[in-house]
Amino acid sequence: MKTSIYVFLFALLFLGACAEDKEIGEIQITDPDYVLPQGGNAAADEVILKLYEKYNTYFLYKYTEKDIEWTQTALLTYYDYESIEPDDVMNLLNLLEITWFDLYDAEVLKRMMPYRVFLTGMLKEDIGSWWENWVDIPARYLENQIAINKVEKDVADMSAAEKREFKSYLQTTFLEYCVAYGVITIPDEFYAGSDYTKSYASSSEEAREWGFVYNPKTDSEWSYDTYQITSTDDVNAYLASLVYRTTGEWAEDLEYPLIREKYQILVNCLKEQYGIDICKIGNTVYE
Repeated sequence: MKTSIYVFLFALLFLGACAEDKEIGEIQITDPDYVLPQGGNAAADEVILKLYEKYNTYFLYKYTEKDIEWTQTALLTYYDYESIEPDDVMNLLNLLEITWFDLYDAEVLKRMMPYRVFLTGMLKEDIGSWWENWVDIPARYLENQIAINKVEKDVADMSAAEKREFKSYLQTTFLEYCVAYGVITIPDEFYAGSDYTKSYASSSEEAREWGFVYNPKTDSEWSYDTYQITSTDDVNAYLASLVYRTTGEWAEDLEYPLIREKYQILVNCLKEQYGIDICKIGNTVYE
């Protein structure tokens, strides 16, 4: 009799647990992380709503310190920022149109975009140099987010060189973000021919012979600034060079066989696997 009672009680408990599991497994609809429009600039709000619908990314000019500094990993570099004034948002969005959105197919960019893009009025990086610490930068990335600095001029008043410099820095930052967080995977073949144990090339020519290129974003030439290059340094230098330089400006470096091989691997990978025409980005100049 006791056994029957125990079996009966066990059955009740089991069925109850199953019922509870079913309830736990139900999908709960949560509120959005941010409310759009943000209500500070009507023209900008209209554009931002369209960008959210197109890319499923929040472009934000109102946010908290916790939001913009959020990351799951410790940082070796540090950033300072100020929020952008609502009246400056539309000008920055106009600049992003020609230096970001126009450079990609919309569906390709949608797959690559971070969850949040913070629009700032001031963005600085602590570079830890002995002669200066905080320097202005156009953009930086953290996990699932990018922050972008405003420009002081109206887009129409910016020179071609200023637009190109902003485009190049922003796109290098964006592609670095994509590689760092697995949105883009660089093929093993890119690294296979490089010897990352080599130390301190005696000249830029020797660095080119080893397959290492100058990084225009960080102004880093391995023969002068770096004792030993890492694979991350290497791919970031190629990404930067690809978006900073036109195809014609690559001609001299492409005379080196290992650079030509690595260049082609990277260009083909981005085009064929991800739909990114990185040569188009590098060839984009402005009037």
